[in-house]
Amino acid sequence: MPEDIVRRMSEGLEVEGLRAYAKRISQCGLKGTVSLEVYLGDGLGEEPLMHMTACPGALPYYRPWIEAFCINPHPRGIGYYDSSIETSVLKVLSESLGLGGKVFLEYYPDHETSCCLAMGFPPALTRQGYRLLEYGFTWFKDWYFSEGGHEGGQKIQGEKPLHERAREKHMLKIQAEATDFLERWQCTEGDIKSIMDGTRDRRVYVRRALKRAEAVLRR
Repeated sequence: MPEDIVRRMSEGLEVEGLRAYAKRISQCGLKGTVSLEVYLGDGLGEEPLMHMTACPGALPYYRPWIEAFCINPHPRGIGYYDSSIETSVLKVLSESLGLGGKVFLEYYPDHETSCCLAMGFPPALTRQGYRLLEYGFTWFKDWYFSEGGHEGGQKIQGEKPLHERAREKHMLKIQAEATDFLERWQCTEGDIKSIMDGTRDRRVYVRRALKRAEAVLRR
């Protein structure tokens, strides 16, 4: 797994005239764990995009995982979140992880995800969580408080199911969360304004999360 993510990020991801690629690849920490510095270039220059750490795990006890952190929300003056660059990165992360694989995405630069988690929304209904759900991750955790050691900052964890039974169990939980979320937050425009105390961004985030909940129930 680390070999795959290292190879693909070293080759680079070509996206609409931009290229995301890894530099300064090194061994770190646990045996087989690899650290990558990822940059975004546009032919005129480059800027840091994010750091990645990839661990092969220790089968059968620990499954492989990849973490993305120190994410630059505006590399080369371009928005990263909800962009084709983010889509390409998430696609590679997902394809490099097999059954039971885990991904950790630091979320505090992503205002929408950070805000929704702070309001208590289920991780799978947040912007980043729902994107991971679309790529086959079905178990989620919000690491709002690091638990010591070198865990880093706030991050959302997505995990792929080990088998079909696990996937079905995870999806039933997500569907129950979506149903409960709709019951608690489905309200009129006036009610949303009152609940959110007039904060426009948060009202927009509520509407988007409601649409994600509805989409989950249609799956």
